[in-house]
Amino acid sequence: LTKSQVRELAKYLKIPEKIIEKPPSGGLWKGQTDEGEMGVTYNQIDKYIISGRIEKSFKEKIEEMIIKSVHKRKISAIPDF
Repeated sequence: LTKSQVRELAKYLKIPEKIIEKPPSGGLWKGQTDEGEMGVTYNQIDKYIISGRIEKSFKEKIEEMIIKSVHKRKISAIPDF
């Protein structure tokens, strides 16, 4: 699901608005936000996922993040004992 779809689902489930609108954060320090760390907004990421039509600089940033995080989507090898 995209971030906007998650927000829609949260509204449907009657999740409190203050939770829905709270800026996503890794919580590593006060004032940190995911969008601030990434340099792109979730709306831009949603637009990229849904249509692929987004400003070139944001598209490049998103694709760079995809490449740099590929290790997070791979299953680790299980050692032989």
